[in-house]
Amino acid sequence: MIIHILLSSQSSVFQQNSIRQPESWPTSIYKTPIPLNSPQQTYNKKHINNQYTSRQQFNNCKICGRTNHRTIDCFYKHTTGCYNCGQNHNPSTITSFPVYIKIRVNDQPTEAIVDTGSAISIIHLNFLKTIHHKNFIYNNHTCQTANSTPLNIIGQIKLEIKIKSITTYVVAHVATNLITSILLGNDWIDSNHVHLYGDQKQLTIPDQHDQLISIPYVEPTCINYPALLVQQITLPPYSQKLVDITCQIANANNLIFEPYERHISKFIFMPHTLLNINKNHAQVLLINAQNRKHQ
Repeated sequence: MIIHILLSSQSSVFQQNSIRQPESWPTSIYKTPIPLNSPQQTYNKKHINNQYTSRQQFNNCKICGRTNHRTIDCFYKHTTGCYNCGQNHNPSTITSFPVYIKIRVNDQPTEAIVDTGSAISIIHLNFLKTIHHKNFIYNNHTCQTANSTPLNIIGQIKLEIKIKSITTYVVAHVATNLITSILLGNDWIDSNHVHLYGDQKQLTIPDQHDQLISIPYVEPTCINYPALLVQQITLPPYSQKLVDITCQIANANNLIFEPYERHISKFIFMPHTLLNINKNHAQVLLINAQNRKHQ
């Protein structure tokens, strides 16, 4: 079985079955953090663009209930079968991948993930060190991501986010183990009336004249490496097992493992996760969710 590993040297996140490392920042999980409420968030948000009233409003998403995106674009929708329950009625072939756009953070160009599944915006500490900033608020704590990976938060910082000619602001949490340079969550999405169109591969944001500006999605730069099982295994029905994999990378930390989607159709699941490679080897979790053995 080929599992696949993605590696990269700058910002990146998903693409089929593999391990990957963003290009100039050590990274960690993708999957979005659980909302956090921080008493440290004392910034005046008057600069955030919240004056637009003639914006498009979607009906409530049938999966998460939010109104800033359509059901078809929901971060939480199943990748096969019904968006909501995953069963075979009304199947969809549209898959859910991270949304990347080009932005400038405090006048530094980069690619950002726009994530409707995250309540907060997050910037990687290593990227923050490369840009001019001030008024950093230290606040150490850990929050849990959607795939149960701990996200190490060390503080907050107010950032200027420019998209084309549009200037916005966000108070971002600073993390030491993010998989990309910056992730823009619902705090930024909602306050700037951003709407995502997955089928058109673009989002819209109103400018200072309340005119909708289209921002195209971009493909993240990454390098993919296949990962192979060290030995053939058999999974009993309804079981899970840590298995050994090997890849051509000798030693590395914080690589993103991503399974091929074709395994999902066989009810064989492999969670997206961070891996540390030691002497070309690592371990991943395999889950057999069907009522018969799989090998």
